[in-house]
Parts: sequence; structure tokens; C-alpha cells
Amino acid sequence: MRGSPLLRALLAFIIIALAGIPLWQLTRPEVVVAAPAPPAPKEEAAQAIHLHLTFTTVPKKVVVSNLDKVIWEAPAPEADMEHDVTMAYPAEGVDLQFHVEWPEDGPLSAMRVQLTDPAGDTHDKSVWGKGADDEVVTFP
Repeated sequence: MRGSPLLRALLAFIIIALAGIPLWQLTRPEVVVAAPAPPAPKEEAAQAIHLHLTFTTVPKKVVVSNLDKVIWEAPAPEADMEHDVTMAYPAEGVDLQFHVEWPEDGPLSAMRVQLTDPAGDTHDKSVWGKGADDEVVTFP
């Protein structure tokens, strides 16, 4: 008999154990590093915004809202009105909701909205409607 059977068994065990190390590394779950939490949205500082409204037909009432907060209300508007409001104006722009009540029996009417942002740029938008109208207008 050549060699010891105990030595052969030990040598076989060591070879199998050494072959198992790469197999263990391939099959073990990887450590997943959690992605960093997104930064909290920073609160924008309130800034002065100039609004200029011009109407083709004088409405009964105008309400301007931003983020469900009334920022300007004109119960007896005129054909041409200007007003400065203080609100947050993020770099992405702002959405303003206009609730306009034109006379029910009146013709199709329009409202021209001119918004002057904190950088001094003027943006023009228009809203058309008849009767009570709610419109959301986005300004860049």
C-alpha cells in the first residue's frame, strides 16, 4: 500500500475546502451600501412679485392663490389692476391659481397676466373663460 489512507483523506479534505473558498465568495450575498438620503428641500425665502392683470370684460371677483393660500383677492376689480405680492419664488417657477368670476350673460372674456419675477423678467400669460372660471397658470 502506498501512503497512508488517513493522509490521503486529509489532503482531499484540504483541496475541497480550498475549492470551496471561491465558491463561497461567488454565492454569498453582497453587502449593499444604502444610497445617501436625498437632501431635504430647502425653504425658499419670500420675495416680492409684481402682478399686473388686464381684462377684456371687467369681472365680478378675482382671487389669486399659490399652494392653496390666497395671496391676492379683489372683490371689485377694475379693467386694469396691479399688485405686489410676497411669496416664495423657486428657480423652477411658480404655479398660480386664478379664480375669476365674469358675468354669466357676458361674452367670452380674457385676462392677461403679467408677472415680474425677482430677477426683473416679465412673463405674459392669458386666461380665457365665461362665468366662474378656475385656471392654474405656470410661470417659469
